[in-house]
Amino acid sequence: MIKLILTDLDGTLTEDRGVYKVDLEAIEAIRRAQEAGIKVALVSGNSYPVLRGLYNYLGLNGGLVAENGCVVFYGKERLEVCKRMDREILEEFRQRFKLKDSWQNEFRCCDFGFTPAVLNEEMLKWAEDRGVYVNSSGYAVHVAMKPAGKGVGVRKLIELHGVRRDEVAALGDSMTDLEMFQEVGLKVAVGNADEKLKENADVVLNLKSGKGVKEFISSLLDDGTWN
Repeated sequence: MIKLILTDLDGTLTEDRGVYKVDLEAIEAIRRAQEAGIKVALVSGNSYPVLRGLYNYLGLNGGLVAENGCVVFYGKERLEVCKRMDREILEEFRQRFKLKDSWQNEFRCCDFGFTPAVLNEEMLKWAEDRGVYVNSSGYAVHVAMKPAGKGVGVRKLIELHGVRRDEVAALGDSMTDLEMFQEVGLKVAVGNADEKLKENADVVLNLKSGKGVKEFISSLLDDGTWN
């Protein structure tokens, strides 16, 4: 039985990929799930202040994982589960690849985002040589000190909830969500997700982004699917 739903934000709760408007039907569905006793958490590469504001105003109750797994919040507890970023390494990354800072970087502590969001082999080699985590969400290239990635934060959040992994479902759209998928019992890709993420999903929804979130929750609650 699903007791906790983890959902990505950009491309999953929004109206589409590359769109910043939250899908209101997805939010209505999430509220239905919470009324039925299922907790819902945000898991995203966005900074903690951005997610904490959304969390409060959307009325969510399952906590959040920010900065691609590096910052976890649940109840009244905020935890940093990654090392703080080495500023010299960060500056080297920025200068070497001539990247533009995300506007959220001034609010980050562990995971930093840059555009354009194109991850190449040279970046991967640079990160490997320095023992640094690097990945692309499709919205930004992210860099952090290892260990990092959504899986790190998701493991901690599930521990705080005291639930089993088979009682947790995760919804996502990009390859950064693959790390989240590895920690849960039910892996769900929205209809317009990256093809590789779909290949690793237990369920591929018919509808895209936020409409897919509504599709999943409706099946869960109305049809009893996956419960």
